Amino acid sequence: MTLNVDPPVKLHDAAEREAIATEFATTFFVEAAAGTGKTTALVGRIVSMVRLGVGTLARTVAVTFTEPAAGEMKLRLRLEIEKARRAAVDPVERSRLDRALEELELARISTIHAFCGDLLRERPLEAGVDPAFKLLSEEESQTLADQAFDRWLQKILADPPEGPRRILRRRSGNNPPQDQLRAAMHGLLEHRDFPTGWRRDPFDRNAAIDVLLEQLAETGLIAHESSWPDDYLTQCLRDIAVFVREATRLEGVQERDYDGLEAELRELSTNKRRYKRWENKGSPKTLYGSLSHAEVLDRRDAVRAALQSFVAACEADLAPLLHVALREAVAGYDELKARVGTLDFLDLLIKARNLVRDDRVVRRTLQDKFRHFFVDEFQDTDPLQAEILLLLASDDPDNVDWQSVRPVAGKLFVVGDPKQAIYRFRRADVSLYENIKTDSAVWVLNSCVSARASGLHLRSSSW
Repeated sequence: MTLNVDPPVKLHDAAEREAIATEFATTFFVEAAAGTGKTTALVGRIVSMVRLGVGTLARTVAVTFTEPAAGEMKLRLRLEIEKARRAAVDPVERSRLDRALEELELARISTIHAFCGDLLRERPLEAGVDPAFKLLSEEESQTLADQAFDRWLQKILADPPEGPRRILRRRSGNNPPQDQLRAAMHGLLEHRDFPTGWRRDPFDRNAAIDVLLEQLAETGLIAHESSWPDDYLTQCLRDIAVFVREATRLEGVQERDYDGLEAELRELSTNKRRYKRWENKGSPKTLYGSLSHAEVLDRRDAVRAALQSFVAACEADLAPLLHVALREAVAGYDELKARVGTLDFLDLLIKARNLVRDDRVVRRTLQDKFRHFFVDEFQDTDPLQAEILLLLASDDPDNVDWQSVRPVAGKLFVVGDPKQAIYRFRRADVSLYENIKTDSAVWVLNSCVSARASGLHLRSSSW
């Protein structure tokens, strides 16, 4: 979507920093490289806000990515407030700074997870959590998740649903099938705020196996026509023929085992030893009856491509089946946590988001309570964190669509650097950062100020 903004205006770095420290009716998105003073600008804006009486620390939220960073921000803020207090001539300003020092230890300067935990502890009934809940460490949450998975696996082994059944037919090795299911369950736990079922496109797996086996059998038969039995391409064709013969050896006395064949075909495609033989092109001098070496090579490569396409289609077909089947394991994990009164890191975000989004009274109360939000290291923010912050900064208490809210002018101050993004750590996604920065569905910019001086890139919006 194209933004309708005024032409960028280049400013000097000093002018940008002056705007940050004095323009409190403007929403700023500051982007700058490491070491250019993003956090310094953020701290300076907070001090100026307090000194000028625009806001107080008691009604301000400042969030950053890690606990050490939050502790450092609080320390830097104390030093800057004390410095401003010593330099203050106006007794009113000094009084405001004195009050800020008193409020500093209780100020909401923390990680987003800690902020969400505070919201839940303040409103446990509305949030539906144990008032004395304990936050699980990553190791503790993994242990509980493994317990939930083991219980689920034992329950379904006698008659597994289609997705797990197909996975369990795979060969054991460095990554046994039960471990593949366990990994899939842990992956779903990290995205359980997206409960909607996954789309399953039409795919006739059994028919695809029938066609592929016929193609493999026909290709393998060509080995008998080779003028040089030890040719590398001939050996590959012979391996294909052996595979088909072994994979279908029991079909004379029983029905075709499609789950087993899917597992065998996947093994044929992914096994490194067999995969290496697929690379052998053989000698151009080898003849195959009426077929040239090039024609045989094309047929072998074509069936190889068909095999790889089949395996990819099976994986895509399995994903929605596993999503459905593993919901019970995920629910078991939630039950175990509830039984011992615990939450994990993602629970803090999900339940805080639900509290803010679904309870209008709470949302309006928090919007009134917190007048300013400062966000450091925004490139490491995930969708839930962005949703919580934007809803709390919204100028419309009835709008619960975070992608269309309009923040109160000057209520948000965001700094970040996409080059420092920790890719996918705890679901952080730099594309979210870029979308929020540029997508007019969120940032409907009426004016834009852009500059590149001393590494700073500033966007501002007046609502």
